Amino acid sequence: MATVDELQKQHEAKLDEILRAIGGKGKSSDWALVRALIHKAVHFNADAKAGEFCAIATFLAEQTGHAHSLLHSGDAPAARHEDFKH
Repeated sequence: MATVDELQKQHEAKLDEILRAIGGKGKSSDWALVRALIHKAVHFNADAKAGEFCAIATFLAEQTGHAHSLLHSGDAPAARHEDFKH
């Protein structure tokens, strides 16, 4: 039986195809796509009861750190980010 990591890789490969088709239409559109994916993922998780709240909260926190390192990989410290606050 496949592990969660193996299943995740399979799902990500399928999502790559979809993201190539609907992404790349500008910064605002891509940011809206990111928000939509996260929002739908949270609802999918809740509807499917796929993971407990603590598991999704921990994973989102890990991904927040991952996103920060991808966007600021070794650069000098960035200015405060006020433009995307909720």
